[in-house]
Amino acid sequence: MQAEKISQQAIGYSTTNPLFRVDTHSHQLYYPQRPLFKTVAADCLGKRDYTSGSKHDFARPEYFNGQNAIVSISVHQGFNQEDSLVLNRASLERGMFRTQHFKSYKALIENKEITKRLKHKENINFGKTPSKKGLVDSLDIDGLPYIGASLQSNDIIIGKVSDSGEDHSIKLLHTEKGIVEKVVLSATDDGTNSAFVILRQTRSPRIGDKFASMHGQKGVIGFLDSQENFPFTHQGIVPDIVINPHGFPTRQTPGQLLEAALGKGIALGGATRYATPFTSPSVEVITEQLHKAGFSRWGGESVINGRTGERAASPVFTGPTFYQRLHHMAEDKVKFRNTGPVHPLTRQPVEDRRRYGGVKFGEMERDCLLAHGAAANLHERLFLLSDVSRLHVCRRCQRTAVVVSRAVAANGGGGRKVRGPYCRFCRSAEEVVRVSVPYGAKVLYQELFSMGICLKFDTELI
Repeated sequence: MQAEKISQQAIGYSTTNPLFRVDTHSHQLYYPQRPLFKTVAADCLGKRDYTSGSKHDFARPEYFNGQNAIVSISVHQGFNQEDSLVLNRASLERGMFRTQHFKSYKALIENKEITKRLKHKENINFGKTPSKKGLVDSLDIDGLPYIGASLQSNDIIIGKVSDSGEDHSIKLLHTEKGIVEKVVLSATDDGTNSAFVILRQTRSPRIGDKFASMHGQKGVIGFLDSQENFPFTHQGIVPDIVINPHGFPTRQTPGQLLEAALGKGIALGGATRYATPFTSPSVEVITEQLHKAGFSRWGGESVINGRTGERAASPVFTGPTFYQRLHHMAEDKVKFRNTGPVHPLTRQPVEDRRRYGGVKFGEMERDCLLAHGAAANLHERLFLLSDVSRLHVCRRCQRTAVVVSRAVAANGGGGRKVRGPYCRFCRSAEEVVRVSVPYGAKVLYQELFSMGICLKFDTELI
Protein backbone atom coordinates (compact mmCIF):
# COMPACT_ATOMS: atom_id res chain seq x y z
CA MET A 1 0.00 0.00 0.00
CA GLN A 2 2.83 2.40 0.82
CA ALA A 3 4.55 1.72 -2.49
CA GLU A 4 1.29 2.31 -4.37
CA LYS A 5 0.77 5.71 -2.73
CA ILE A 6 4.33 6.73 -3.57
CA SER A 7 4.01 5.56 -7.19
CA GLN A 8 1.07 7.93 -7.63
CA GLN A 9 3.43 10.82 -6.86
CA ALA A 10 6.09 9.73 -9.37
CA ILE A 11 7.00 11.88 -12.38
CA GLY A 12 6.84 10.30 -15.82
CA TYR A 13 4.18 10.42 -18.49
CA SER A 14 1.41 12.20 -16.61
CA THR A 15 -0.95 12.02 -19.58
CA THR A 16 -0.93 10.78 -23.15
CA ASN A 17 -2.04 14.16 -24.53
CA PRO A 18 0.22 16.77 -22.87
CA LEU A 19 0.22 18.99 -25.97
CA PHE A 20 -3.53 19.59 -25.74
CA ARG A 21 -3.96 19.98 -22.00
CA VAL A 22 -3.79 23.01 -19.70
CA ASP A 23 -3.14 21.81 -16.16
CA THR A 24 -2.45 24.03 -13.17
CA HIS A 25 0.61 21.93 -12.28
CA SER A 26 2.21 19.09 -14.22
CA HIS A 27 5.58 17.38 -14.52
CA GLN A 28 7.29 15.43 -17.29
CA LEU A 29 10.34 13.15 -17.07
CA TYR A 30 12.91 13.66 -19.81
CA TYR A 31 14.04 10.06 -20.31
CA PRO A 32 11.59 7.54 -18.85
CA GLN A 33 12.85 3.96 -19.03
CA ARG A 34 11.31 0.54 -19.04
CA PRO A 35 12.10 -1.68 -16.03
CA LEU A 36 14.35 -4.65 -16.69
CA PHE A 37 11.68 -7.05 -15.44
CA LYS A 38 8.04 -7.56 -16.36
CA THR A 39 4.85 -7.63 -14.31
CA VAL A 40 1.32 -8.72 -15.16
CA ALA A 41 -0.04 -5.28 -14.23
CA ALA A 42 2.44 -3.56 -16.57
CA ASP A 43 1.39 -5.87 -19.40
CA CYS A 44 -2.22 -4.84 -18.85
CA LEU A 45 -1.31 -1.14 -19.06
CA GLY A 46 0.88 -1.44 -22.15
CA LYS A 47 2.52 -4.03 -24.37
CA ARG A 48 6.20 -4.12 -25.24
CA ASP A 49 5.47 -5.09 -28.84
CA TYR A 50 3.23 -2.07 -29.42
CA THR A 51 3.58 -0.50 -32.84
CA SER A 52 2.28 2.92 -33.78
CA GLY A 53 -0.98 2.74 -35.71
CA SER A 54 -1.89 -0.74 -34.47
CA LYS A 55 -5.47 -1.80 -35.17
CA HIS A 56 -5.79 -3.99 -32.07
CA ASP A 57 -8.40 -2.72 -29.64
CA PHE A 58 -6.30 -3.32 -26.55
CA ALA A 59 -2.84 -2.45 -27.88
CA ARG A 60 -1.34 0.40 -25.88
CA PRO A 61 2.18 1.84 -25.66
CA GLU A 62 4.17 1.55 -22.47
CA TYR A 63 4.46 4.51 -20.15
CA PHE A 64 6.71 4.32 -17.11
CA ASN A 65 7.50 6.75 -14.32
CA GLY A 66 11.15 6.14 -13.51
CA GLN A 67 14.62 5.09 -14.59
CA ASN A 68 16.94 2.16 -14.00
CA ALA A 69 19.72 3.40 -11.74
CA ILE A 70 22.78 1.50 -10.54
CA VAL A 71 22.22 1.40 -6.78
CA SER A 72 24.89 0.54 -4.24
CA ILE A 73 23.83 -0.35 -0.70
CA SER A 74 26.52 1.00 1.60
CA VAL A 75 27.49 3.98 3.76
CA HIS A 76 28.91 6.96 1.88
CA GLN A 77 30.74 9.39 4.21
CA GLY A 78 27.73 9.56 6.50
CA PHE A 79 25.63 11.61 4.04
CA ASN A 80 22.99 8.90 3.53
CA GLN A 81 21.77 8.54 7.10
CA GLU A 82 18.06 8.29 7.90
CA ASP A 83 16.86 7.20 4.44
CA SER A 84 18.69 9.98 2.60
CA LEU A 85 20.43 9.27 -0.71
CA VAL A 86 23.78 10.18 -2.19
CA LEU A 87 23.57 10.77 -5.95
CA ASN A 88 26.29 10.85 -8.58
CA ARG A 89 26.58 14.40 -9.91
CA ALA A 90 27.96 13.19 -13.24
CA SER A 91 24.88 11.04 -13.79
CA LEU A 92 22.63 14.05 -13.18
CA GLU A 93 24.66 16.14 -15.63
CA ARG A 94 24.08 13.44 -18.23
CA GLY A 95 20.32 13.88 -17.77
CA MET A 96 19.33 11.28 -15.20
CA PHE A 97 16.02 12.15 -13.48
CA ARG A 98 15.83 15.51 -15.26
CA THR A 99 12.26 16.76 -15.42
CA GLN A 100 10.17 19.61 -16.75
CA HIS A 101 7.77 21.49 -14.53
CA PHE A 102 4.72 23.21 -16.07
CA LYS A 103 2.48 25.77 -14.40
CA SER A 104 -0.42 27.63 -15.96
CA TYR A 105 -1.80 31.10 -15.27
CA LYS A 106 -5.33 32.15 -16.18
CA ALA A 107 -6.99 35.50 -16.82
CA LEU A 108 -10.55 36.27 -17.89
CA ILE A 109 -10.99 38.38 -21.01
CA GLU A 110 -13.93 40.74 -21.23
CA ASN A 111 -14.91 41.81 -24.72
CA LYS A 112 -16.40 45.26 -24.23
CA GLU A 113 -16.96 48.02 -26.68
CA ILE A 114 -14.69 51.06 -26.47
CA THR A 115 -16.35 53.58 -24.17
CA LYS A 116 -15.70 57.26 -23.78
CA ARG A 117 -13.70 56.63 -20.60
CA LEU A 118 -11.33 54.30 -22.43
CA LYS A 119 -10.84 56.43 -25.53
CA HIS A 120 -7.58 57.89 -24.29
CA LYS A 121 -6.24 54.41 -23.59
CA GLU A 122 -7.67 52.46 -26.50
CA ASN A 123 -4.21 52.14 -28.08
CA ILE A 124 -2.51 50.56 -25.08
CA ASN A 125 0.80 48.93 -25.99
CA PHE A 126 1.44 46.47 -23.16
CA GLY A 127 5.01 45.77 -24.19
CA LYS A 128 6.03 49.44 -24.01
CA THR A 129 3.65 50.98 -21.47
CA PRO A 130 5.34 50.60 -18.05
CA SER A 131 3.44 49.07 -15.15
CA LYS A 132 3.83 49.80 -11.46
CA LYS A 133 3.46 46.08 -10.67
CA GLY A 134 6.48 44.75 -12.56
CA LEU A 135 8.44 44.49 -15.80
CA VAL A 136 6.52 44.28 -19.09
CA ASP A 137 9.46 43.63 -21.42
CA SER A 138 8.19 40.17 -22.47
CA LEU A 139 4.63 41.21 -23.37
CA ASP A 140 3.27 41.65 -26.87
CA ILE A 141 0.81 44.40 -27.77
CA ASP A 142 -2.12 42.15 -26.78
CA GLY A 143 -0.88 41.83 -23.18
CA LEU A 144 0.26 38.20 -23.51
CA PRO A 145 3.92 37.10 -23.53
CA TYR A 146 5.55 35.69 -26.65
CA ILE A 147 6.54 32.03 -26.90
CA GLY A 148 10.01 31.39 -25.47
CA ALA A 149 10.10 34.50 -23.29
CA SER A 150 12.17 34.06 -20.13
CA LEU A 151 10.21 35.43 -17.18
CA GLN A 152 11.75 36.03 -13.76
CA SER A 153 10.27 36.75 -10.35
CA ASN A 154 7.92 39.76 -10.13
CA ASP A 155 7.62 40.04 -13.95
CA ILE A 156 4.22 40.70 -15.51
CA ILE A 157 2.96 37.49 -17.14
CA ILE A 158 -0.47 38.71 -18.31
CA GLY A 159 -1.18 42.40 -18.92
CA LYS A 160 -4.75 43.43 -18.11
CA VAL A 161 -6.41 46.85 -17.87
CA SER A 162 -10.00 47.60 -16.85
CA ASP A 163 -12.28 49.96 -18.76
CA SER A 164 -11.54 52.65 -16.17
CA GLY A 165 -7.83 52.40 -16.86
CA GLU A 166 -6.87 50.52 -13.67
CA ASP A 167 -4.00 48.06 -13.91
CA HIS A 168 -5.11 44.46 -13.13
CA SER A 169 -2.06 42.71 -14.54
CA ILE A 170 -0.97 39.32 -13.16
CA LYS A 171 2.62 39.09 -12.03
CA LEU A 172 4.83 36.23 -10.92
CA LEU A 173 5.48 35.73 -7.24
CA HIS A 174 8.96 35.74 -5.73
CA THR A 175 9.02 31.92 -5.90
CA GLU A 176 8.06 31.62 -9.59
CA LYS A 177 9.98 31.85 -12.86
CA GLY A 178 10.21 30.01 -16.17
CA ILE A 179 10.02 30.10 -19.95
CA VAL A 180 6.74 30.58 -21.79
CA GLU A 181 5.79 27.21 -23.27
CA LYS A 182 2.49 28.16 -24.92
CA VAL A 183 -0.33 30.69 -24.84
CA VAL A 184 -3.90 29.46 -25.22
CA LEU A 185 -7.06 31.47 -25.83
CA SER A 186 -10.27 29.59 -25.05
CA ALA A 187 -14.00 30.26 -24.83
CA THR A 188 -16.92 28.51 -23.17
CA ASP A 189 -20.46 28.02 -24.41
CA ASP A 190 -21.76 30.92 -22.34
CA GLY A 191 -19.35 33.33 -24.03
CA THR A 192 -16.68 33.55 -21.30
CA ASN A 193 -13.24 34.05 -22.83
CA SER A 194 -10.04 33.10 -21.02
CA ALA A 195 -6.32 33.35 -21.65
CA PHE A 196 -3.89 30.72 -20.38
CA VAL A 197 -0.13 31.12 -20.20
CA ILE A 198 1.94 28.00 -19.46
CA LEU A 199 5.44 28.40 -18.02
CA ARG A 200 8.09 25.69 -18.43
CA GLN A 201 10.95 25.10 -16.02
CA THR A 202 13.70 22.49 -16.37
CA ARG A 203 14.76 20.97 -13.07
CA SER A 204 17.68 18.69 -12.33
CA PRO A 205 17.71 16.88 -8.98
CA ARG A 206 19.14 18.88 -6.11
CA ILE A 207 19.63 18.39 -2.38
CA GLY A 208 16.25 17.92 -0.71
CA ASP A 209 14.39 16.38 -3.67
CA LYS A 210 12.47 13.20 -2.94
CA PHE A 211 12.99 9.81 -4.58
CA ALA A 212 11.54 6.36 -4.01
CA SER A 213 11.91 2.80 -5.26
CA MET A 214 9.03 0.57 -6.30
CA HIS A 215 9.05 -0.97 -2.80
CA GLY A 216 8.23 2.14 -0.77
CA GLN A 217 11.85 2.96 0.14
CA LYS A 218 11.55 6.73 -0.02
CA GLY A 219 14.19 9.31 0.83
CA VAL A 220 15.59 12.71 -0.03
CA ILE A 221 18.95 13.63 -1.53
CA GLY A 222 21.46 14.29 1.22
CA PHE A 223 24.54 14.91 -0.91
CA LEU A 224 25.61 15.23 -4.55
CA ASP A 225 29.11 13.85 -4.89
CA SER A 226 31.55 13.79 -7.81
CA GLN A 227 31.91 10.56 -9.77
CA GLU A 228 35.58 10.07 -8.84
CA ASN A 229 34.66 9.85 -5.13
CA PHE A 230 32.32 6.89 -5.56
CA PRO A 231 33.41 3.25 -5.17
CA PHE A 232 33.79 1.36 -8.45
CA THR A 233 33.98 -2.30 -9.44
CA HIS A 234 36.71 -4.06 -11.40
CA GLN A 235 34.60 -3.45 -14.54
CA GLY A 236 34.55 0.29 -13.88
CA ILE A 237 30.87 0.39 -12.87
CA VAL A 238 30.17 3.46 -10.72
CA PRO A 239 26.83 3.63 -8.83
CA ASP A 240 24.31 6.35 -9.54
CA ILE A 241 22.72 6.14 -6.10
CA VAL A 242 24.10 5.02 -2.73
CA ILE A 243 21.51 4.11 -0.09
CA ASN A 244 21.99 3.12 3.52
CA PRO A 245 21.61 -0.58 4.47
CA HIS A 246 19.89 0.33 7.75
CA GLY A 247 16.67 1.10 5.87
CA PHE A 248 15.96 -2.54 5.04
CA PRO A 249 15.67 -4.63 8.25
CA THR A 250 12.94 -2.62 9.98
CA ARG A 251 11.06 -1.83 6.75
CA GLN A 252 11.05 -5.50 5.79
CA THR A 253 11.50 -4.80 2.08
CA PRO A 254 13.69 -7.68 0.85
CA GLY A 255 11.91 -7.34 -2.48
CA GLN A 256 14.18 -4.45 -3.45
CA LEU A 257 17.25 -6.63 -2.91
CA LEU A 258 15.69 -9.37 -5.03
CA GLU A 259 14.81 -6.80 -7.70
CA ALA A 260 18.41 -5.57 -7.85
CA ALA A 261 19.76 -9.12 -8.08
CA LEU A 262 17.18 -10.11 -10.72
CA GLY A 263 17.78 -6.94 -12.75
CA LYS A 264 21.51 -7.52 -12.59
CA GLY A 265 21.14 -10.98 -14.04
CA ILE A 266 18.80 -9.73 -16.79
CA ALA A 267 21.17 -6.87 -17.69
CA LEU A 268 24.04 -9.35 -18.01
CA GLY A 269 22.19 -11.28 -20.70
CA GLY A 270 19.80 -13.39 -18.70
CA ALA A 271 16.22 -14.12 -19.63
CA THR A 272 13.61 -11.44 -18.91
CA ARG A 273 11.40 -12.68 -16.10
CA TYR A 274 8.21 -11.66 -14.39
CA ALA A 275 8.50 -9.97 -11.00
CA THR A 276 4.79 -9.99 -10.15
CA PRO A 277 4.24 -10.36 -6.38
CA PHE A 278 3.73 -13.95 -5.17
CA THR A 279 4.66 -15.29 -8.63
CA SER A 280 8.22 -13.99 -8.94
CA PRO A 281 11.13 -16.41 -9.44
CA SER A 282 12.58 -18.01 -6.34
CA VAL A 283 15.80 -16.92 -4.69
CA GLU A 284 17.53 -20.01 -6.09
CA VAL A 285 16.64 -19.04 -9.65
CA ILE A 286 17.90 -15.46 -9.16
CA THR A 287 21.17 -16.54 -7.55
CA GLU A 288 21.78 -19.17 -10.23
CA GLN A 289 21.28 -16.58 -12.97
CA LEU A 290 23.90 -14.34 -11.34
CA HIS A 291 26.31 -17.25 -10.87
CA LYS A 292 26.07 -18.22 -14.53
CA ALA A 293 26.99 -14.63 -15.48
CA GLY A 294 30.18 -14.90 -13.44
CA PHE A 295 29.15 -12.90 -10.39
CA SER A 296 28.60 -13.68 -6.75
CA ARG A 297 25.37 -15.53 -6.05
CA TRP A 298 24.28 -12.92 -3.51
CA GLY A 299 24.98 -9.79 -5.59
CA GLY A 300 28.01 -8.53 -3.69
CA GLU A 301 31.00 -7.17 -5.58
CA SER A 302 34.50 -6.21 -4.52
CA VAL A 303 34.86 -2.45 -4.96
CA ILE A 304 37.69 0.07 -4.77
CA ASN A 305 37.30 3.23 -2.72
CA GLY A 306 37.35 6.20 -5.10
CA ARG A 307 38.81 8.54 -2.48
CA THR A 308 41.67 6.39 -1.17
CA GLY A 309 42.21 3.88 -3.99
CA GLU A 310 42.10 0.99 -1.52
CA ARG A 311 39.98 -2.12 -1.94
CA ALA A 312 37.00 -2.31 0.41
CA ALA A 313 37.26 -4.89 3.17
CA SER A 314 33.88 -6.48 2.37
CA PRO A 315 31.89 -6.86 -0.86
CA VAL A 316 29.19 -4.28 -1.57
CA PHE A 317 25.74 -5.22 -2.88
CA THR A 318 25.25 -3.41 -6.20
CA GLY A 319 22.61 -3.75 -8.88
CA PRO A 320 20.14 -1.90 -11.13
CA THR A 321 16.99 -0.75 -9.35
CA PHE A 322 13.99 1.05 -10.80
CA TYR A 323 13.80 4.42 -9.03
CA GLN A 324 11.18 7.17 -9.29
CA ARG A 325 11.50 10.89 -8.83
CA LEU A 326 8.56 12.28 -6.88
CA HIS A 327 7.02 15.71 -7.33
CA HIS A 328 8.08 16.81 -3.82
CA MET A 329 10.97 19.14 -4.58
CA ALA A 330 13.00 21.44 -2.37
CA GLU A 331 12.49 24.34 -4.78
CA ASP A 332 8.75 24.27 -4.11
CA LYS A 333 9.10 23.98 -0.34
CA VAL A 334 12.08 26.16 0.60
CA LYS A 335 11.03 28.96 2.94
CA PHE A 336 13.12 31.88 4.13
CA ARG A 337 12.39 35.20 5.81
CA ASN A 338 14.29 37.95 7.58
CA THR A 339 11.60 40.54 8.08
CA GLY A 340 8.29 40.65 6.31
CA PRO A 341 4.54 41.22 6.58
CA VAL A 342 2.74 40.71 9.88
CA HIS A 343 -0.91 40.05 10.73
CA PRO A 344 -2.78 43.33 11.32
CA LEU A 345 -4.59 42.04 14.42
CA THR A 346 -1.90 40.14 16.32
CA ARG A 347 1.19 41.74 14.69
CA GLN A 348 2.72 38.27 14.40
CA PRO A 349 4.34 37.05 11.15
CA VAL A 350 1.89 35.76 8.56
CA GLU A 351 1.85 32.06 7.69
CA ASP A 352 1.73 31.68 3.90
CA ARG A 353 4.97 30.97 2.04
CA ARG A 354 3.71 32.89 -0.98
CA ARG A 355 3.40 36.04 1.17
CA TYR A 356 6.90 35.89 2.66
CA GLY A 357 5.43 34.25 5.75
CA GLY A 358 7.35 32.84 8.69
CA VAL A 359 7.93 29.25 9.70
CA LYS A 360 5.45 27.98 12.28
CA PHE A 361 7.03 27.52 15.71
CA GLY A 362 4.62 25.34 17.69
CA GLU A 363 4.37 23.75 21.10
CA MET A 364 6.58 20.78 20.27
CA GLU A 365 9.35 23.04 18.96
CA ARG A 366 9.08 25.07 22.15
CA ASP A 367 9.39 21.88 24.22
CA CYS A 368 12.58 20.94 22.36
CA LEU A 369 14.23 24.27 23.14
CA LEU A 370 13.16 24.00 26.77
CA ALA A 371 14.66 20.51 26.97
CA HIS A 372 17.94 21.87 25.59
CA GLY A 373 17.93 24.71 28.10
CA ALA A 374 17.98 27.35 25.35
CA ALA A 375 15.83 29.84 27.22
CA ALA A 376 17.38 32.91 25.58
CA ASN A 377 16.83 31.50 22.10
CA LEU A 378 13.23 30.64 22.97
CA HIS A 379 12.66 34.16 24.31
CA GLU A 380 14.06 35.62 21.11
CA ARG A 381 11.99 33.41 18.76
CA LEU A 382 8.63 33.72 20.47
CA PHE A 383 8.89 37.25 21.82
CA LEU A 384 11.58 39.60 20.55
CA LEU A 385 11.30 38.57 16.87
CA SER A 386 7.54 37.98 16.90
CA ASP A 387 5.20 40.54 18.49
CA VAL A 388 7.08 42.43 21.21
CA SER A 389 5.12 45.42 22.47
CA ARG A 390 5.22 47.98 25.29
CA LEU A 391 2.55 48.44 27.98
CA HIS A 392 2.32 50.92 30.87
CA VAL A 393 1.15 49.53 34.22
CA CYS A 394 0.32 51.41 37.41
CA ARG A 395 2.01 49.68 40.35
CA ARG A 396 -0.48 51.19 42.82
CA CYS A 397 -3.71 49.72 41.36
CA GLN A 398 -2.07 47.09 39.08
CA ARG A 399 -4.11 48.26 36.09
CA THR A 400 -2.90 49.56 32.77
CA ALA A 401 -2.16 53.20 32.16
CA VAL A 402 -2.64 55.15 28.96
CA VAL A 403 -0.47 57.73 27.23
CA VAL A 404 -2.41 61.01 27.11
CA SER A 405 -1.86 64.74 26.92
CA ARG A 406 -2.99 66.40 30.16
CA ALA A 407 -2.73 69.80 31.77
CA VAL A 408 -0.51 70.23 34.84
CA ALA A 409 -0.28 73.13 37.25
CA ALA A 410 2.91 75.20 36.99
CA ASN A 411 4.61 77.18 39.79
CA GLY A 412 3.51 80.48 38.32
CA GLY A 413 -0.15 79.45 38.40
CA GLY A 414 -0.50 78.97 34.67
CA GLY A 415 -1.23 75.57 33.07
CA ARG A 416 0.79 73.68 30.50
CA LYS A 417 0.19 70.38 28.73
CA VAL A 418 2.47 67.35 28.95
CA ARG A 419 2.21 64.03 27.17
CA GLY A 420 3.01 60.81 28.99
CA PRO A 421 1.63 57.73 30.77
CA TYR A 422 -1.23 58.41 33.15
CA CYS A 423 -3.40 56.08 35.27
CA ARG A 424 -7.05 57.07 34.97
CA PHE A 425 -8.02 54.88 37.93
CA CYS A 426 -5.62 56.46 40.44
CA ARG A 427 -5.58 59.79 38.58
CA SER A 428 -1.83 59.84 38.98
CA ALA A 429 1.36 59.30 37.03
CA GLU A 430 3.56 58.66 40.06
CA GLU A 431 4.07 54.88 40.04
CA VAL A 432 3.60 54.02 36.35
CA VAL A 433 6.16 51.63 34.86
CA ARG A 434 6.65 50.38 31.32
CA VAL A 435 6.75 46.61 30.72
CA SER A 436 7.33 44.49 27.61
CA VAL A 437 4.48 42.11 26.73
CA PRO A 438 3.46 40.19 23.60
CA TYR A 439 1.08 42.22 21.48
CA GLY A 440 -1.31 39.26 21.50
CA ALA A 441 -1.56 39.55 25.29
CA LYS A 442 -2.24 43.26 24.96
CA VAL A 443 -5.05 42.62 22.48
CA LEU A 444 -6.52 39.98 24.80
CA TYR A 445 -6.51 42.47 27.69
CA GLN A 446 -8.26 45.11 25.57
CA GLU A 447 -10.92 42.64 24.40
CA LEU A 448 -11.61 41.49 27.95
CA PHE A 449 -11.70 45.13 29.11
CA SER A 450 -14.34 45.90 26.47
CA MET A 451 -16.50 43.15 28.00
CA GLY A 452 -16.20 44.57 31.51
CA ILE A 453 -13.43 42.23 32.70
CA CYS A 454 -10.43 44.08 34.09
CA LEU A 455 -7.14 42.25 34.48
CA LYS A 456 -4.46 43.20 36.97
CA PHE A 457 -0.71 43.05 36.33
CA ASP A 458 1.65 42.24 39.19
CA THR A 459 4.96 43.94 38.35
CA GLU A 460 8.34 43.70 40.01
CA LEU A 461 11.27 46.05 39.50
CA ILE A 462 14.53 44.30 38.62
